[in-house]
Amino acid sequence: MAIKAVIFDCFGVLIIGGKKSIQHDFPSHKTELHDLAMRSDYGYITRDEFNATTAELTGLDAADFEARYWAKNVRNESAFEWVRALTISTDYSIGMLSNIGRGWLDDLIPEQERDELFTSVVLSGDVGMIKPAPELFALAAQRLGVLPQECVMIDDLLDNIDGASRAGMHGIVFDTTAQAQAELDRIVEAQRA
Repeated sequence: MAIKAVIFDCFGVLIIGGKKSIQHDFPSHKTELHDLAMRSDYGYITRDEFNATTAELTGLDAADFEARYWAKNVRNESAFEWVRALTISTDYSIGMLSNIGRGWLDDLIPEQERDELFTSVVLSGDVGMIKPAPELFALAAQRLGVLPQECVMIDDLLDNIDGASRAGMHGIVFDTTAQAQAELDRIVEAQRA
Protein backbone atom coordinates (compact mmCIF):
# COMPACT_ATOMS: atom_id res chain seq x y z
CA MET A 1 0.00 0.00 0.00
CA ALA A 2 1.44 3.37 -1.01
CA ILE A 3 2.45 5.96 1.58
CA LYS A 4 0.09 8.94 1.41
CA ALA A 5 0.84 10.78 4.66
CA VAL A 6 3.77 11.66 6.89
CA ILE A 7 3.07 12.63 10.50
CA PHE A 8 5.60 14.49 12.64
CA ASP A 9 5.89 14.63 16.41
CA CYS A 10 6.58 18.09 17.81
CA PHE A 11 8.90 17.75 20.82
CA GLY A 12 12.04 15.80 20.06
CA VAL A 13 11.57 16.17 16.28
CA LEU A 14 10.44 19.68 15.30
CA ILE A 15 11.19 21.27 18.66
CA ILE A 16 14.01 20.21 20.93
CA GLY A 17 12.35 20.65 24.32
CA GLY A 18 13.37 21.67 27.81
CA LYS A 19 10.77 19.73 29.84
CA LYS A 20 13.22 16.96 30.67
CA SER A 21 15.77 19.46 31.93
CA ILE A 22 13.36 20.63 34.64
CA GLN A 23 12.89 17.03 35.80
CA HIS A 24 16.66 16.61 35.75
CA ASP A 25 17.22 19.81 37.76
CA PHE A 26 14.68 18.81 40.42
CA PRO A 27 15.06 15.03 40.81
CA SER A 28 13.27 14.95 44.16
CA HIS A 29 10.12 16.19 42.36
CA LYS A 30 10.52 14.11 39.20
CA THR A 31 7.29 12.15 39.74
CA GLU A 32 5.22 15.24 40.53
CA LEU A 33 6.69 17.12 37.56
CA HIS A 34 5.95 14.19 35.28
CA ASP A 35 2.37 14.03 36.58
CA LEU A 36 1.90 17.76 35.97
CA ALA A 37 3.24 17.40 32.43
CA MET A 38 0.81 14.53 31.80
CA ARG A 39 -2.11 16.58 33.15
CA SER A 40 -1.11 19.38 30.80
CA ASP A 41 -0.70 17.00 27.83
CA TYR A 42 -4.20 15.63 28.43
CA GLY A 43 -5.55 19.18 28.55
CA TYR A 44 -6.65 18.97 32.19
CA ILE A 45 -4.67 22.07 33.17
CA THR A 46 -3.67 25.17 31.24
CA ARG A 47 -0.13 26.32 30.55
CA ASP A 48 -0.50 29.04 33.22
CA GLU A 49 -1.70 26.47 35.77
CA PHE A 50 1.21 24.18 34.85
CA ASN A 51 3.72 27.02 35.22
CA ALA A 52 2.29 28.25 38.53
CA THR A 53 2.08 24.76 40.07
CA THR A 54 5.55 23.79 38.85
CA ALA A 55 7.03 27.05 40.10
CA GLU A 56 5.46 26.47 43.52
CA LEU A 57 6.70 22.89 43.62
CA THR A 58 10.27 23.77 42.64
CA GLY A 59 10.48 26.99 44.62
CA LEU A 60 11.10 29.01 41.47
CA ASP A 61 9.34 32.26 40.74
CA ALA A 62 6.71 31.67 38.00
CA ALA A 63 8.49 34.13 35.68
CA ASP A 64 11.83 32.41 36.35
CA PHE A 65 10.28 29.04 35.59
CA GLU A 66 8.74 30.33 32.36
CA ALA A 67 12.07 31.80 31.20
CA ARG A 68 14.06 28.74 32.25
CA TYR A 69 11.73 26.23 30.63
CA TRP A 70 11.00 28.05 27.39
CA ALA A 71 14.57 29.25 26.89
CA LYS A 72 15.56 25.62 26.31
CA ASN A 73 13.01 24.97 23.55
CA VAL A 74 14.73 25.29 20.20
CA ARG A 75 13.30 24.82 16.72
CA ASN A 76 14.94 22.09 14.65
CA GLU A 77 15.20 24.15 11.47
CA SER A 78 16.42 21.22 9.35
CA ALA A 79 13.24 19.33 10.25
CA PHE A 80 11.10 22.39 9.42
CA GLU A 81 12.86 22.67 6.04
CA TRP A 82 12.05 19.01 5.41
CA VAL A 83 8.38 19.54 6.30
CA ARG A 84 8.26 22.55 3.95
CA ALA A 85 9.79 20.49 1.12
CA LEU A 86 7.30 17.66 1.68
CA THR A 87 4.41 20.15 1.78
CA ILE A 88 5.51 21.75 -1.49
CA SER A 89 5.96 18.38 -3.20
CA THR A 90 2.25 17.56 -2.66
CA ASP A 91 3.13 13.85 -2.74
CA TYR A 92 1.93 13.49 0.84
CA SER A 93 -0.52 14.90 3.33
CA ILE A 94 1.52 16.21 6.23
CA GLY A 95 0.34 15.97 9.80
CA MET A 96 1.57 16.82 13.25
CA LEU A 97 0.66 14.72 16.29
CA SER A 98 1.95 15.85 19.66
CA ASN A 99 1.48 15.26 23.36
CA ILE A 100 1.02 18.86 24.41
CA GLY A 101 -1.40 20.79 26.56
CA ARG A 102 -3.61 23.63 25.44
CA GLY A 103 -1.85 26.93 24.82
CA TRP A 104 1.69 25.53 24.67
CA LEU A 105 2.30 25.41 20.95
CA ASP A 106 1.62 28.98 19.81
CA ASP A 107 4.94 30.37 21.06
CA LEU A 108 6.86 27.65 19.23
CA ILE A 109 4.93 27.15 16.00
CA PRO A 110 2.45 29.99 15.39
CA GLU A 111 -0.98 28.97 14.09
CA GLN A 112 -0.38 30.59 10.68
CA GLU A 113 2.79 28.54 10.19
CA ARG A 114 0.99 25.36 11.29
CA ASP A 115 -1.75 26.07 8.75
CA GLU A 116 0.86 26.51 6.01
CA LEU A 117 2.84 23.37 6.85
CA PHE A 118 0.32 20.79 8.01
CA THR A 119 -2.85 19.36 6.53
CA SER A 120 -3.92 18.37 10.06
CA VAL A 121 -2.63 19.01 13.59
CA VAL A 122 -3.75 16.74 16.43
CA LEU A 123 -2.78 17.86 19.93
CA SER A 124 -3.33 15.56 22.89
CA GLY A 125 -4.65 18.34 25.10
CA ASP A 126 -7.40 19.06 22.58
CA VAL A 127 -8.58 15.45 22.24
CA GLY A 128 -7.98 14.02 25.73
CA MET A 129 -5.69 11.17 24.63
CA ILE A 130 -1.92 10.89 24.64
CA LYS A 131 0.61 8.88 22.70
CA PRO A 132 1.25 5.96 22.62
CA ALA A 133 -2.52 5.22 22.56
CA PRO A 134 -3.19 3.55 19.17
CA GLU A 135 -6.55 5.36 19.02
CA LEU A 136 -4.74 8.70 18.85
CA PHE A 137 -2.71 7.58 15.83
CA ALA A 138 -5.89 6.29 14.18
CA LEU A 139 -7.51 9.70 14.78
CA ALA A 140 -4.52 11.45 13.18
CA ALA A 141 -4.83 9.23 10.08
CA GLN A 142 -8.58 9.81 9.92
CA ARG A 143 -8.13 13.58 10.06
CA LEU A 144 -5.65 13.30 7.18
CA GLY A 145 -8.19 11.29 5.19
CA VAL A 146 -5.99 8.20 4.89
CA LEU A 147 -5.72 4.73 6.39
CA PRO A 148 -3.16 4.18 9.16
CA GLN A 149 -1.32 1.74 6.85
CA GLU A 150 -0.76 4.66 4.46
CA CYS A 151 1.01 6.76 7.12
CA VAL A 152 4.54 7.07 8.42
CA MET A 153 4.86 8.42 11.96
CA ILE A 154 8.13 10.17 12.88
CA ASP A 155 8.72 10.41 16.64
CA ASP A 156 11.76 10.45 18.90
CA LEU A 157 10.31 7.93 21.38
CA LEU A 158 10.21 4.20 20.66
CA ASP A 159 7.09 3.78 22.83
CA ASN A 160 5.24 6.18 20.55
CA ILE A 161 6.42 4.37 17.43
CA ASP A 162 5.18 1.14 19.02
CA GLY A 163 1.76 2.78 19.50
CA ALA A 164 1.77 3.92 15.86
CA SER A 165 2.64 0.37 14.77
CA ARG A 166 -0.22 -1.05 16.84
CA ALA A 167 -2.52 1.35 14.97
CA GLY A 168 -1.16 -0.02 11.67
CA MET A 169 1.26 2.79 10.77
CA HIS A 170 4.85 2.62 9.68
CA GLY A 171 7.23 4.32 12.10
CA ILE A 172 10.58 6.02 12.25
CA VAL A 173 12.40 6.66 15.51
CA PHE A 174 13.87 10.13 14.96
CA ASP A 175 17.52 10.75 15.73
CA THR A 176 18.53 13.29 13.08
CA THR A 177 16.73 14.83 10.15
CA ALA A 178 19.05 13.16 7.63
CA GLN A 179 18.57 9.74 9.24
CA ALA A 180 14.77 10.11 9.26
CA GLN A 181 14.73 11.28 5.63
CA ALA A 182 16.73 8.23 4.56
CA GLU A 183 14.38 5.92 6.49
CA LEU A 184 11.31 7.56 4.94
CA ASP A 185 12.79 7.08 1.46
CA ARG A 186 13.43 3.40 2.29
CA ILE A 187 9.85 2.85 3.52
CA VAL A 188 8.35 4.61 0.48
CA GLU A 189 10.47 2.52 -1.89
CA ALA A 190 9.59 -0.71 -0.09
CA GLN A 191 5.87 0.10 -0.40
CA ARG A 192 6.23 0.72 -4.14
CA ALA A 193 7.85 -2.67 -4.72
